Amino acid sequence: MRTGIEKIPTGIKGLDEVMKGGFPKGRATLIKGPTGAGKTVFLNSFIYLGITRYQENGVYVTFEETPDDIAKNVVSFGWNYAELVEKGQLAFVDVSPTDVIIETSSNYDFTPLFRRIEHAIRKVNAKRVAIDCIDAFFTRFTNKDAVRSTLNQIATYLKEMGVTTFISGEQTSDVGKQTRYGVEEYVSDAVLELDLIKGQQQYIRTIFVRKIRGTDYINGLMEFDITEHGLEVYPKIPIRKRDATTDFSIRKKLGIPLVDKLMDGGIPQGHMVLLSGNTGTGKTMFAMHFLLSGLKDGDNAVFVALEEPVEQLMKTAAGHGWDLESYRKAGRLEFVSTDLIDIRNDRLLYEILNAVNRTNAKRVVIDSVSSLMSATMKEEDVRQFLIQLSGYMKEKGITCIMNYLSGSSFGAVRGQLLSNIMTNDMRLSSLTDGIILLLYVERGQSVKKMLNILKMRGSKHSKEVFRYEIGKGRISIIEKYEE
Repeated sequence: MRTGIEKIPTGIKGLDEVMKGGFPKGRATLIKGPTGAGKTVFLNSFIYLGITRYQENGVYVTFEETPDDIAKNVVSFGWNYAELVEKGQLAFVDVSPTDVIIETSSNYDFTPLFRRIEHAIRKVNAKRVAIDCIDAFFTRFTNKDAVRSTLNQIATYLKEMGVTTFISGEQTSDVGKQTRYGVEEYVSDAVLELDLIKGQQQYIRTIFVRKIRGTDYINGLMEFDITEHGLEVYPKIPIRKRDATTDFSIRKKLGIPLVDKLMDGGIPQGHMVLLSGNTGTGKTMFAMHFLLSGLKDGDNAVFVALEEPVEQLMKTAAGHGWDLESYRKAGRLEFVSTDLIDIRNDRLLYEILNAVNRTNAKRVVIDSVSSLMSATMKEEDVRQFLIQLSGYMKEKGITCIMNYLSGSSFGAVRGQLLSNIMTNDMRLSSLTDGIILLLYVERGQSVKKMLNILKMRGSKHSKEVFRYEIGKGRISIIEKYEE
C-alpha cells in the first residue's frame, strides 16, 4: 500500500511487524484497555526503546504514578531511567492533582500544562512523548464535550511540536470496548486495543489494532506477552504459498532403510508429514529416527515436545544408544516445550520459529499435534496454528513430521487392516503432504504392528502394508503383511 506518511518503529518485538514498519510520525496513538492489560508497559517500551535503540529522546507525562515509582517498575526489565535522565535523554512531567488545570465557569486554562510539557520537550530535544494516564487528567472535567475539546488541543499542540505521542486510556466496560469518556478514540490518529482473556489458570493478553489513519497494518486479534525483557507481540504469519520450496529431487531419509525405500527414497524436502498411530506404536521412536538421520547428514533440527518432558526424551534416547545431548550442546538440536494448561498457540508458534531460526533447522518434529487438542486449544485454533506453521515451513524448505494419536487404529475384523482414521476430525489431511499410518492388528493370540504409507503428495510410494517391530535402538520392517 502506498502512503506518504512517514513511520517510526517502536522497537517492540513483533509490534512494528503488525504496523508494517511502525507508527505515523508526529501523530497521537491511543493505547486503551482494562487495568492490568499492559498499557503502561507499552508506553515505557515506546519511550525506552526510542532512546536506546533509535536515539530519539523522550518525555514521560504522568498523571498517576510518580517518576520514582515508574523508574523502579522498569528496573525488572533492566532499564535504568535514572541514567537516561542524567544524560539528558529522558525527562518526566509529574502532573499533580491540583496545579495544572484551573476551571472557572467552564473556561479552562491549559497554559501551565503546555508550558511544562514544552519545557521538557525542548530540554531533552524529545521526539517521543508518553502520556499516562489521560483518564486521571479528565476526571477534573464536568462534561464530555470539554474532554473532547481538551484532547484535541493536546494532540494538536504535540503535533505542532513535532513529536510522536502514545497516550494510555482506561477501558471501563466491555460494552463497545470504549474508554471512560468514549471520545478518546475519535480524536486519536491510531488506536491499539489491549485486553485480558481469562483462561483456566491465567489471563491471556491480546492486542487489536482498532484503527490507524492513512496507513496499512496487519488486521486481527493477536497475543502478546510481558516478559523479563519487555514486550513481545505475536503477529499472524502471512501464508505465501507461491514461495513454497518443496523439492521432490531432495529426499529427507527417515533412517529406516526399507521405509525410505517405500517412500521412493525418503520424504520430499519441504513436506509436512503426519505420523498417525495409537499408543505404543512407536511414533516418538520413528520421529527420533528422522531427527538422528538428519543430524548425521548435516541437517540441524528442532523437537517440539508437547507430551513427554525433554529430560525424559533424552533418557529414552540414551537408552537406545542415541546421543542427542551432544547435538544439543553443539547447538544443532533444540527442544521446544510448553505448559499445556492455557496453551498459547501464537506464542508456541513463535517459540518454534525462533528455535528454527537459531539453529537453522532443516527438520522439525512435533510430538504431538493431538496434545494440542487435548489441551485447551480449540479445534479451529489448532487448525490455524498448523496452517501458519505449514506456510512458514514450506517457504523455508523445512521438512516436518507431526505425530498424531489416533484413537481407532485396530483392524476390527479379518481382512480389514485399516480402520477409521481420526485425522479428518480436525481436517488435518488437507494440511499435510503425507500420512504414515501406524496401527495394530490382532490376529490369533498376538497383536502385530503394521505400517502403511497412506499418502505422499506428488510422490511415488508403496501402497502395501508392512509388519514392523521395535527393538533397542532400531525399528525393523519384518515383512509385507498378507492374510
